[in-house]
Amino acid sequence: MRNIEKIHDLGTEELRRLIENRETFVLYVRSEKDYEKIKEIFDVDVVFPELARSFGDRIAFYRCDIDRAQPLMAELGIYFAPVVLLFKDGKLKEKLEGIKSWAEYNRAVGELIC
Repeated sequence: MRNIEKIHDLGTEELRRLIENRETFVLYVRSEKDYEKIKEIFDVDVVFPELARSFGDRIAFYRCDIDRAQPLMAELGIYFAPVVLLFKDGKLKEKLEGIKSWAEYNRAVGELIC
């Protein structure tokens, strides 16, 4: 089982490498700069490690700061945080923008690993 304490923070180049290598993974995009203004970031900060705890033995979980990866985020059509992105074979399959229900997160990750 993967250690959920090691949800890796990615920079632009690391994220680009995962995509180019056609990896399947879950990425939480947050904004440290807007943490105080956008309360949903706090909510997803709580939910994301729980997702990793539930599914981390079957898929990799990462996070990145939107403000540190803006060019790549723009290429992916991501302009605000929080958003959870689900990649299959290096392709963006689904975006879960804002805060979602636990059932919605479970459904999306479950479908991704099937």
